[in-house]
Amino acid sequence: MQAEAFIIKLLGTEIKTIMEIKKIIKENFDKKKILVIGDLMVDEYILGSVSRISPEAPVPILNYKGREKNAGGAANVALNINALGGGVIMAGVAAEDENGQWLRRFLHDNGIDTSGIVEEKNKRTTVKTRFATKGQQLLRMDWEDNRGIMTDTRQRLLECIALRVKELNGVVISDYCKGVFADADFVKEIIKLCSDNGIIIAIDSKSRNIEAFAGADFVKPNNLELENAVSIKITDDASLDEAGAKYLRLSRAKNVIVTRGANGISIFSPGNKRRDYASRAIQVFDVTGAGDTVISAVTLGLTSGLSIDESVMLANAAAGIVIGKRGTAVVSMEELLKKIDEG
Repeated sequence: MQAEAFIIKLLGTEIKTIMEIKKIIKENFDKKKILVIGDLMVDEYILGSVSRISPEAPVPILNYKGREKNAGGAANVALNINALGGGVIMAGVAAEDENGQWLRRFLHDNGIDTSGIVEEKNKRTTVKTRFATKGQQLLRMDWEDNRGIMTDTRQRLLECIALRVKELNGVVISDYCKGVFADADFVKEIIKLCSDNGIIIAIDSKSRNIEAFAGADFVKPNNLELENAVSIKITDDASLDEAGAKYLRLSRAKNVIVTRGANGISIFSPGNKRRDYASRAIQVFDVTGAGDTVISAVTLGLTSGLSIDESVMLANAAAGIVIGKRGTAVVSMEELLKKIDEG
């Protein structure tokens, strides 16, 4: 009960108790269907050991030990929602190359509906290859094609949403600026389709075209993305408030959730002061994909009847778990419930 009292003190007497929140997670998350649309990637890891420096150049020699692959970008959002118990439809663009075929198989084998993944001729599947030793990256090599997708491809993706709209509770736009959302009007069309059908729309975008986000239930930039979008350097609370308020005003989203690394998560909503949720001090192994975990947890929380603040509290707990793992990782419902019990 101490954890419950602490949360109630933070947010006021209307906040749900720990037991109520756990009940909602257990009973509602697995009844929600979320469509994730965005830039699909493959995260590849070349692993080895380093014991000497090359005589040819002042660089370490990586003694190859193995290779690992995981789904990245928007596909990692899908995996996170799936791990938390939600049903997922994956939409986006992946080539019929070796990596695109692997990505489809991997998602399908993990219980994700891949019917929304389309191929576009002459557009390769994005791959981020990380060379690492003992959990430390030595080099990252990106294979990508950032050109915008064709009109026909956008139409096919819109049709995918329209065909499944009656079964959806939420749609997540995951924009890594790899081409799917190069046309801002495409984002507007998705938001309108969702709004017309009462579907919660969540956006995680590196784009500066934030005017396209009008009507979204929430947008989740990180600190750097917030700075870049509104051209305000964040150095203290005052500049954070100024940047968040400007982003909220220009985007016309219902909420802006800013992930701030070690400083936790902040929420900006019209007519309210900024609300901060501090991160829990733990050992950090890898922050890769933590933002994907946050948007997944908040989306499932909102679609299940939690408030924006309650959903962010869950997301903060989930992020605290995932950064304690190495590589692109996910958080299960069981892990999240255990974290909640720990306060």
